[in-house]
Amino acid sequence: MPRILSIWLPQLPLDRLTRQGDTRLSGAFAVIAEEGNAWRLVHANDAALAAGVKAGQSLADARAICPDLLTEPSDPVREDLLLRALWRWADGLSPRVALDPPDGLLLDITGCAHLFGGEVEMGHEALTRLSDLQIQTQIGIADTKGAAQALARFGAREVSVAQPGQTADALAALPVAALALPDKMVSELARAGLTTIGHLYQQKSAELARRFGLRLTRQLGAASGVEPDPVTPKAADPTYAARMTLPEPIGFLEDLENVLQRLAAQICGRLENDQRGARRFQLTVRCVDTGDHHMGIGFARPCSDPEAVLRQFSHPLSKLEIEYGADWFRLSAEHIEPIRLKQGSFGEDAKRADQRLILIETLGNRLGFDHIRIFHPRDNHVPEHEFEQIEAAGASPVWQAAPRPRPIRLFTPPEFAQVEQPGRPPLNFKWRRMSFTTDRAHGPERITPRWYREDDPRTRDYWRVQTQEGRRLWLLTYPGDETEDWYVAGEFP
Repeated sequence: MPRILSIWLPQLPLDRLTRQGDTRLSGAFAVIAEEGNAWRLVHANDAALAAGVKAGQSLADARAICPDLLTEPSDPVREDLLLRALWRWADGLSPRVALDPPDGLLLDITGCAHLFGGEVEMGHEALTRLSDLQIQTQIGIADTKGAAQALARFGAREVSVAQPGQTADALAALPVAALALPDKMVSELARAGLTTIGHLYQQKSAELARRFGLRLTRQLGAASGVEPDPVTPKAADPTYAARMTLPEPIGFLEDLENVLQRLAAQICGRLENDQRGARRFQLTVRCVDTGDHHMGIGFARPCSDPEAVLRQFSHPLSKLEIEYGADWFRLSAEHIEPIRLKQGSFGEDAKRADQRLILIETLGNRLGFDHIRIFHPRDNHVPEHEFEQIEAAGASPVWQAAPRPRPIRLFTPPEFAQVEQPGRPPLNFKWRRMSFTTDRAHGPERITPRWYREDDPRTRDYWRVQTQEGRRLWLLTYPGDETEDWYVAGEFP
């Protein structure tokens, strides 16, 4: 008979902040989330509960009860990362572990409990280990997944155990909400006088399905063991990391690079075998006197080349101050992505593309990848909005020309031009202390303002002007103004 252990983490968002040493938790504190266009409390610490605040309240009501309440919005991404870290941690208890999001784990402990002295002892061992990690936990053990989850969430003890073959008896006193039913269905069952799972046992399954739907009977059957509901484990994501401990400390840059090269060769070899690459690498150097030093590098594309890793780490390693040497090193690859194989190309195009990516990576690791930006085309008839700046890492260098003739240089704001001999466009004008004479002109191109944006409300006329001096300029005037002033808005190649 299978045995399932359910780990419920009732305060996972608060535990994440506790592990970070958040000082706000010393007072009344709650995690909030937006539900139905209103902020509501989803988790509250002991100080907030003692003040009368409870989960499910609106933020306004909670602040009225406890004015000193501090809050923070829920962060599902980081909470999921913590849950996945605990998922990998649970391998020390059972080889068959499954996620039970958003705040639980499921372990198939069939044949494992005797290693800990029994199921109760195993549950308390898991409870102690998680307590050492500053994680609040409740545990349920039963024959089925649904029953273990119900005992973990609604059991009277921190470790609630249903003995083999006695699952139905252990669930009888629990409320119907322990079956993970929707709130609306729980309310309908309560109006019918069915408040515990034992009350459901007394009813015919066909009658329950007719009045409340098949979901109720399926959940009840799965929890009672009538319907199969096995734990489906999933292997944890592979970790690409390597470390090295030296018998004697080292401090010369050449020695540090040799250690890094060996670590990078191990990690990149595994990445290449799996046809994967990493966007980031983290290096930890433990010095004898100053402790751990953390360094990180990034790449514009998934990387599995040890030489590229060594090249990007050369600058941060040269800045590392080591007086008494370092004897422990750890290199890890992060943000793993599959590498899509493509046909190799010959000639200068491929070489230029590689050089461009190396330049982006080198500048990004020194200045920050968010500071390395390129221009990207955007479909808009207003000249200053026909492009945008985006991060260069991961962006395609292909420029799509606008369907309208535009100068390669755009002056924002346009620069004033002094008219010497009027015309449309002016026959002679001065710009930047230089005199120009119009030879040929094309225009006007009239652009009306965008009524839905708070931009310049004036209508614009643009002219492409070929001057006798050889420069091709883009002249601008506002036809609705009282004075016909002219400006240089750009320059063509």
